[in-house]
Amino acid sequence: MYDLVRTRRVWNSAMLGVAALMLLVYTGCPASDVTDAGSTKAEEAASANAEDAQSTTASGDGMVASGDAGIPEDGSSFIDQYEQGVQAYLTNEWEDCVYWLERAVEGYRTYYESVANCRIECEYEARNVKHRGDFLHGSNVDNLQYYELILRRTLCLSKCARRYAIYRYLPFSEDFDGYYMDIFQQQKAYPYLYSCYIRTNRITMAASAAYTYLVQHPDDSVMRKSFDDAIEKPGIDREGINDLEEKKFVKLLIGGIVDEQEGNWERAIEQLEGSIKQFIFDENQCRAFCEGEFDHGFLPDFITAIGNHFTNTLHCKRNCTAHMGMVRGKYYDSLFARHYQSLQKAYYQVRKYEESYRAGMSYLLFHVDDPDMPVALKAIETEASDAITAKFFKPRPEAIEYNDRMLYEEKLANFARDEFDQLDADRSEGETDSLLNDADYDDERPLVDDMPATEREATPKEQEQQQATEDPINLLYQPQETTGYSDRDEL
Repeated sequence: MYDLVRTRRVWNSAMLGVAALMLLVYTGCPASDVTDAGSTKAEEAASANAEDAQSTTASGDGMVASGDAGIPEDGSSFIDQYEQGVQAYLTNEWEDCVYWLERAVEGYRTYYESVANCRIECEYEARNVKHRGDFLHGSNVDNLQYYELILRRTLCLSKCARRYAIYRYLPFSEDFDGYYMDIFQQQKAYPYLYSCYIRTNRITMAASAAYTYLVQHPDDSVMRKSFDDAIEKPGIDREGINDLEEKKFVKLLIGGIVDEQEGNWERAIEQLEGSIKQFIFDENQCRAFCEGEFDHGFLPDFITAIGNHFTNTLHCKRNCTAHMGMVRGKYYDSLFARHYQSLQKAYYQVRKYEESYRAGMSYLLFHVDDPDMPVALKAIETEASDAITAKFFKPRPEAIEYNDRMLYEEKLANFARDEFDQLDADRSEGETDSLLNDADYDDERPLVDDMPATEREATPKEQEQQQATEDPINLLYQPQETTGYSDRDEL
């Protein structure tokens, strides 16, 4: 299998020719107008995370400081390391399997964060140019200011790529069919890691590898059985089992829910506010990574190429919202709005009525028909009648921006689907394919894939719903009688 995979890479490279910085250079869409306060929150989170990324030194032998974007000293890419790990698995070299696959997973993570952070940084730089009006020319004749921002972002991306040495480390440049991208995005290294951890007696790590895979593939019955077997083995540390790919906001969100459940209102507020900032940044990383290369399958003209690429990127970005809702093996719809639901109650408990009211108004942006939140807000109007100002009735700026973007993107996606479907119906046979494939919009939640064929024979999925992995998040938030907004959700 290793030789076949290696041959595939060489073949792809020969067919596609010289690798370019397409993954970074294309930027997709112009910097958009946003409220200053909402942008500030996202920018603060982006700045903090960018500093963390720059200061972190990659761990493990053969890795160098983050100034070189986690590039292995031996020059191998994480794809090479993945292949070596799979080869070690096939030849029963279990320690080598663990070594190479761990390096591959960490290498991809560093690459993902470096690419996404460069794109976020350059988007904010273009926004600042637009807000200052600092264009090369005063009038926006022929919409040239839009293209100036694109050029500025392109220049910024090129500089950022050099700073992180990404130009030396582009393993996906020969992967236009998405074979390797799919391996890492679908976390297909973890079934191999599970087997190799088991055989090297790393039972807790094996359980964590299985759990990590199950979070994204909750219906995989074979990995579910492997996880159940692992947690029953002697020496397992159940408290040490973690999702190794968990988004950073999850810990803050769960901590806020725990504190809310226990009545630690001030700490709950602190954690939930931190989770909002981190959620925005985590999702923006996912969205930025969507702005990569795209194989049109034909040679489009200038405008068609932009529209085609934008449509593909739009679909990817909308999927990020669904991916963010997958927390520890369960899917939670509208998880971003859930923060404001909890904050409304927490702020109410500490008598911060304005913050409570605005959190409630923010929640109603996403759930306009919610029957209980208006009742809670009416209670605030009664208790704080003397202190109410016009500001009470304004949703928070980051919530407005998030909701506006979501609604606009939904309208764009529906427009593209409906109009080009109609175009397909009207066109004559043999013309160029339309922008959209109907299947792209059938289901925007994360897909569930089987484990690699090398790990097991294909097994039919169980028809009845699997029970969620036993985890504190599934039992954390039970409704209790409290003054203010009484939550009904599990999470």
